[in-house]
Amino acid sequence: APMMARDAPTGPRDAAHLAARSSQQEFQRLVLACNKEGMDFLRKAQYKPAFEQLKYAEALLVAREGEEEPTNLLAVTCNNLGCYYKKVGKLHAALSYLRKALKIEVSLQTDDVTVAGTHLNICAILSKLDKHDKAVQHALCALELISHRVESSADASSPDEYSVLAIAYHNVAVERDYMHQWEQAAAAYRQGPRGGQKKP
Repeated sequence: APMMARDAPTGPRDAAHLAARSSQQEFQRLVLACNKEGMDFLRKAQYKPAFEQLKYAEALLVAREGEEEPTNLLAVTCNNLGCYYKKVGKLHAALSYLRKALKIEVSLQTDDVTVAGTHLNICAILSKLDKHDKAVQHALCALELISHRVESSADASSPDEYSVLAIAYHNVAVERDYMHQWEQAAAAYRQGPRGGQKKP
């Protein structure tokens, strides 16, 4: 059986107690550790411990929510829970968490690459739900954010940024394919960065 974290989840009351008595630094470390372990378990397809770690991180944050505004930590946790629910096929729950993450990221003026990534995650879920008109809107938002970022940083763009840009072009093209917008789909396929672009 996999080893559990030292501060293994024992329920909301324990989370509230820990949240109340931890210093800000300890608290952040604990929430990040729960997220990291949760995602490690998820990558290994160990869904139960993944869920426990991520929900414990959420419980810790909810216990402190009254004291402060939603934080980047909550956005990260919501994003990770969105990934978990997508992986186990609970698409509506995934969508709910990803939308919450996006709302927090936008309110905190989070980095464009992160926000674009969240838009693309939402696009993927909406596409699976056959809501291609909404999916393409999120793909276009991601494309606008990342295009602006790449254009403004010119030579200093990272491989990550180009990767997100390629995925955004690809998703716009795929969603327009689904919507039978052939000309715009072909244009998006052509505009995608060479090398990073994947064909459907």
